Amino acid sequence: MINLIIGNCRYIFRSRMIFLILIFSTLVHVAGLKFVNHLTVSIQGVISVLGPKQEMYAALFLQLFTGLSIATVYGIWMAPYAHRGERSILTHMIPISKYHFPLCYLFCCALLLAINIFVMVVSYVFVFGPTTLSSPEFSWTILAKTFVFELISFEVVMLGLAVSSLSFGQVATFFIGGCFLFVLQILGAIARLFSENTELTKVSSKGWLVWTYEKLPPVGDFIFDLKTLISEGKFNFEHVILWTVWMLFFVAVFRWKIRYPIQQRSTEA
Repeated sequence: MINLIIGNCRYIFRSRMIFLILIFSTLVHVAGLKFVNHLTVSIQGVISVLGPKQEMYAALFLQLFTGLSIATVYGIWMAPYAHRGERSILTHMIPISKYHFPLCYLFCCALLLAINIFVMVVSYVFVFGPTTLSSPEFSWTILAKTFVFELISFEVVMLGLAVSSLSFGQVATFFIGGCFLFVLQILGAIARLFSENTELTKVSSKGWLVWTYEKLPPVGDFIFDLKTLISEGKFNFEHVILWTVWMLFFVAVFRWKIRYPIQQRSTEA
């Protein structure tokens, strides 16, 4: 297992993904935080600047965008790489459990997301100064909780895209994954509207739409859960459990997909 992780880490360095993450994430965070640093808010004629708490919120939401990008790239192109085409034969020659592969990818993706968090903190210090980290409004506890919540969610996205990539190919998965995430966002908004309106719930055949959505990955509620976590420091444990269940499901499906060599079609990247 350790050798498998080391091999995948070497592949990450050879593919230069780690350097792309450092450059891309740094540019996004620095540019976004500099914009926030110069942003002023006018309320009833009173002009004020954002404080350390709002600045930290902005940094965490920027990290959401870069983290999702990392999970997408890793899930579509990197995790399935060793299991398609001529390389797929090696999967069945290595004398280890097939479950080691998805577990290895979970670890490597978590490592990349941790590096992304580190880049966020460094960018935050670069823009606002090191003294902001010791400010009582900067909460390391919320930062840690946010990282754990995003880690679980992004790992599910990564594995789901990897399974789709093994099934339909990388190019198709790029569009399928984007459409699926968009549809879940729409369903999440509709389900939230139905759940907060008694009359709409009755019209929706005893809430069948809400019930169906509640069994899917809670992508549509991700922003709301993240906002609650940042502002109140509270996990939505129901959604955390649901994310974890889907993670275990995708681990099992990924293991099942790599049982036999998968030949790469000529139309795939």
